[in-house]
Amino acid sequence: MKRVLMFAIYLMVLAFTTAAYADTVHGYCLMTTCNDNNTITPMNDNPPFFSFSYSGNLSNGSGTLWLIGLVPDTENSSFALTLGGVNTTAGSVLGSLYSTTEWNSGKLSDYMTNPSFPTFPKPAHPLNAYQSGAMSVGLTVPQGYFVYTFDFGAFTYTAKGKELSDPMFSVSGGKVPQGMLFLEVLTDSNNVVQIDTPNSATLIETSTPPVAEPGSLLLLGSGVLGVASVLRRKLVK
Repeated sequence: MKRVLMFAIYLMVLAFTTAAYADTVHGYCLMTTCNDNNTITPMNDNPPFFSFSYSGNLSNGSGTLWLIGLVPDTENSSFALTLGGVNTTAGSVLGSLYSTTEWNSGKLSDYMTNPSFPTFPKPAHPLNAYQSGAMSVGLTVPQGYFVYTFDFGAFTYTAKGKELSDPMFSVSGGKVPQGMLFLEVLTDSNNVVQIDTPNSATLIETSTPPVAEPGSLLLLGSGVLGVASVLRRKLVK
């Protein structure tokens, strides 16, 4: 009887300690299919068009919606990215560099301790989870990541809501480097994370950014020369 009672108390304590951090969001693609491979969720389109689902949670979730972008340390030179949002308070957000010092050890919860940005309950998001994720999809594993935050403002998820009401994100400026990761969190009034993306549901870009093809550049150049020629003739007349 005593063992049963102790076990019941243990279950109650476990439920209490995990309840505040039980709600999760999972990344998914909007143009193609991207599935959680139990390590990470790869995106094959670049630029990506993606969202995060709250389905499966039993209560509504409200707070400030943030996207956190993890840029491989080899890809941070001249990096700048603006994301557009649909079903979000902010329609367009430029990523803000969290620190000029990269995250290259331990957990994200130990790295992101500035109260002005999302603060994770500990422990959360070990670095090797994302390095293993990169390895699982055949990408070069970085030594660390530079962390960028995108503050999309107030947001409310409806329990068992439909995908049409999920926040949707696309690139409106800059490029997403291969190997960049996206996770979403909702924070309370103290910026403490209440709803979080599991490691395996974090999105990782597996394709390289598009580059202008020589043919396209030649066509563009011909067009510019053509317009210049027409303008010159008009000026001569």
